Amino acid sequence: MGTRTLTGLACVVLLAPGCGGSEKKQPPAPAPRTSATVSQTLDKILAKELETSAVPGISAAIVFPDGHEWTGAVGVAVVEPRQPMTPQTAMVFDSVTKVATASLALKLAEEGKLRLDDPIVDSYRAWKGDPKATLRDLLGHTSGAREPPGSFVDAILEHPKRAVTPRQAAAASAEPGPRTDDAQYSNAGFLIAGLILEKAAGEPLGKAMRELIFDHPGGDGLVLQPTEATHPPRAHQYWHPRGGADADDASDGGAIMPFRAWSNFAWSAGSLAGDVPNLARWGHELLGGRVLAPASLKQMTRFHAFHPWTGYGLGLGRDDSSGLEMWGHSGDGLGSHTELWHAPQKNLTVAFSWNDDDFDSDPVFMRALVRAALS
Repeated sequence: MGTRTLTGLACVVLLAPGCGGSEKKQPPAPAPRTSATVSQTLDKILAKELETSAVPGISAAIVFPDGHEWTGAVGVAVVEPRQPMTPQTAMVFDSVTKVATASLALKLAEEGKLRLDDPIVDSYRAWKGDPKATLRDLLGHTSGAREPPGSFVDAILEHPKRAVTPRQAAAASAEPGPRTDDAQYSNAGFLIAGLILEKAAGEPLGKAMRELIFDHPGGDGLVLQPTEATHPPRAHQYWHPRGGADADDASDGGAIMPFRAWSNFAWSAGSLAGDVPNLARWGHELLGGRVLAPASLKQMTRFHAFHPWTGYGLGLGRDDSSGLEMWGHSGDGLGSHTELWHAPQKNLTVAFSWNDDDFDSDPVFMRALVRAALS
């Protein structure tokens, strides 16, 4: 599941003197559009990344400040029988899920259904960590929560039809350590957070996400598995349990990706899925301030120390690319990798995903996309 104009405003506010008044209104200037040259450059960058990384396929999308988009897809979604990767292909986004889970927590807090600073143990009685640790700590990776042992994960891989629940995965985790000031990454902490949110919402977590945070552009193309299933066409995920170039197909071909037991295990920490253009659209809405109240987004973007990024807020990382501050998250899973990042200074959102876990995040690729998009 992984870890990466003031003049115009013055005219709008109170119609200040000199900003129009009774003067004839001028038609708005046409929104800027991506030139054919920029689109061609982005297409070439994507094709080069496929060649360099040797992953089966890549889907990518960029949402520009005026809302228009570039999308691209190269390679294959399924190796055998061969199916091409398309912008509409559904993929698993792994730890990018944490952005959605934290967003739902803040939305439920806005509605008065929970408080981020309530102790974990109030809602999750099995908590064995610091009794003062809170939901906010879970969302910021400062609760001390630790992961399930490798044997628990191995059992899922060896018996993919085994029944497993998020609660079982959380309960199997090692005893929590002390609370921390910096982020100590924990998928299990987000499973516990999901259980708390589901209890507060009074309905399945995926349904609450659909109703409360996916009701914006892009949200209709996203699902939290296994509450909802992905739409076709679907990519298969290729992982490398033996190392080297040979990869195994982790997917069972069903609508829950890559398979139900893994989805149950990943859940609120890593089971968000859908197509990349819709992920980019929804991320653009969220991080552009149109999903949560301003005070909630401010809480989400209050960052504390975290390695390897420059900071971590609530389900959200901070890093930089081409000298720009970026908010977002990366995700690594069983045969998959995803990046979702937003540059708040430029109001630009970039997302991409590939269906192989032998090649991690490529900052050179990200920088090239951002530079080309801003050109």
